[in-house]
Order: sequence, then C-alpha cells, then structure tokens
Amino acid sequence: GEREPENVISVNGQGRASGEPDLAQIVVGVETRAETAREAAEENAEKMSAVREALRGLGVDEKDIQTTNYTIQPELKFDQFVKIEQRVIGYVVSNQVLIKVRDLDRVGEMLDAVTEAGANNIFGISFTIEDMQPLLDAAREQAVADARHKAQQLADFAGVRLGDLLNISEFSGGGPPPIFFERAALALGAGGEAAPPISPGTLEITVEVQLSYEIEQ
Repeated sequence: GEREPENVISVNGQGRASGEPDLAQIVVGVETRAETAREAAEENAEKMSAVREALRGLGVDEKDIQTTNYTIQPELKFDQFVKIEQRVIGYVVSNQVLIKVRDLDRVGEMLDAVTEAGANNIFGISFTIEDMQPLLDAAREQAVADARHKAQQLADFAGVRLGDLLNISEFSGGGPPPIFFERAALALGAGGEAAPPISPGTLEITVEVQLSYEIEQ
C-alpha cells in the first residue's frame, strides 16, 4: 500500500450555532382509582377525552397528542402482620400522553387547561428545535473554518506549507439536549391565578472536527 505521510499537522476546530426553541413537549397523565377496573378505566377515558378536547380547543392538532403509556393495575392492601397475605382493594388506571406544542406563547395556558380538564400528573416539559439541520450545518461550517485557520496559522509559524487534506473527522454533533423543566417547577396556578410563565431560553449546538494535513517539504 501507499506509505503513510510522516509529516502531518492535525488540528481541532469548533463551531457553535444557537437558536430559539420552536417546539415544546409536555407529558401529562390522568390517574384514576375505583373499586373495579372497568369503573377506573371509564372514568379515566372520560377525563382524558376532556383533556384532548381542551387541547384541541387551544389549537393543538390531533397528531400532536400521542399516548405514551397506559396501565391498569390492581391496588393491593397488605396485612401488616402476615406479609404474604394481600387483597385487592381497587384498581388504578394511568394514561399518559405526549403533547407537542408549536405555539410556545400558549404553553402556560395549556398546562392550566389540561389540569382543569382532569389531568392530575404533569411529568415535565422540554423545549427543543424541530429542525436542527440548519443549525448543524452552520456549526459544521464554522468548525471546519476554525480548524483550517488553525492549521494554516501553525504552518505559517513553523515556516512550512500545508499539503493535501488527509483526514477529516467529526467528534460531536447531533442536537443539543432539550431544555427540561422538572415537575416541581411546574406548580400550576390555582384559584384563578394567571397561567404560569414558561420561558424556554435558547439552545446551543456545538460541533467539533479534526483535520489532518500533510506538510509539504
């Protein structure tokens, strides 16, 4: 095979791009208890139907409301003296949906609306950017330009010339983690208080590349 060049300049370059989130994702749940599984399921279906109706009323598309978890479990009572003895005292039905909200100004209003409609679990809210590609492209372009500049600078300082580009690698990429608000931070307004203000901030994406150039003698 070909001989590997011995004289090489390798540099890392970094690029960043930031943007404002345009999509919020909220996971809400309805949990119901009753003596029979059927009663618990019926009550749950009624409340979840009201939650979906409230969301549609606020302009959320049906395709942006997705069931993520549905369980029916017996509620057991243990005898405190005989641990192995237990009896069913009722049933718990849990239904969770993921809601995609594209109008970020209405997130607080939606949290209020779903709670009023019967949702009794708010698991958190995350903000993200639906199409990351333009940000990734910008960060990559910046990272490569940064690496090329460093390589040229090193070559100039060393009094040599850059030859062919031998290798290019990307170390990081992909989307930034979404901005996540914990459930504790989502205490909802009660008794006619204003909807909670939710501020998504900005998301930053970072890309790192490595370029290796042959040094011309």
